[in-house]
Amino acid sequence: MEADINPSKKLCPSYIGKAGAQLFGVVNKDGKVQFITPLTVTEEFLALNEGKNNLEQRFRFMGKCVEKGCAQWSSEESKCTLSHKVQDLDIKYKNTELLPCPIRNNCRWFFQDGKEACFSCNEVIRNMEELLLQEG
Repeated sequence: MEADINPSKKLCPSYIGKAGAQLFGVVNKDGKVQFITPLTVTEEFLALNEGKNNLEQRFRFMGKCVEKGCAQWSSEESKCTLSHKVQDLDIKYKNTELLPCPIRNNCRWFFQDGKEACFSCNEVIRNMEELLLQEG
């Protein structure tokens, strides 16, 4: 973990697809996320994808972690609770090796929980977050 990175500059790896966000993954047919070099989401990208399935079910986005401005933030622990919820998912083919990741050095989840946060990351799409919120 890079200790010299300011925690307030961390990126949320479960961001919404909106103009200005960074696209960093595409969901493959098998449901796994293929990470890509991040691209800035534009109004044109949104227009091209309008009316198609929920963007967050087909792509992974990142943006600035808003900490206390997010429902997943624990003020008591000063961290994102979604990271542990993802780690606790019973995923059949959970990785045990770190996959290449374009955002690891600035990722909120990695900053908090180290490599454990990475093992299920390519299985996560935002609608899973919505399901976890309903459960919890």
